[in-house]
Amino acid sequence: MEATEIKAKLKLRVQTGLSNPNEFIDSDELFDYAIDETLGIIGNKDLADAFVMDIAYYRFLLLADGVATEQNESDYKQALSMLKKASNRVTDTTGSTTTAVPVMVKQRANSYR
Repeated sequence: MEATEIKAKLKLRVQTGLSNPNEFIDSDELFDYAIDETLGIIGNKDLADAFVMDIAYYRFLLLADGVATEQNESDYKQALSMLKKASNRVTDTTGSTTTAVPVMVKQRANSYR
């Protein structure tokens, strides 16, 4: 998920989730800072978009005078626990990004002996 996509979705979530969204919706600085923090937290992990949004929304709420609820905090903690389980994204030489998943490889015995 790219920063511009996160910003658009975050603005929509702020508009629907806060009782006074007009107070914050024009503050691009808050959105940009929350998104930078989110991308810093996620790093190169392959995390589902919903969890990325939970992290971004919680970071935004903390910056916006700490208006986060217990439910927001619970969603944030769940997203962080999923982040710990997430695998790393790997970019190969062609520029395509894949998920690095460890695979256990074992030498097979020759069944024809």
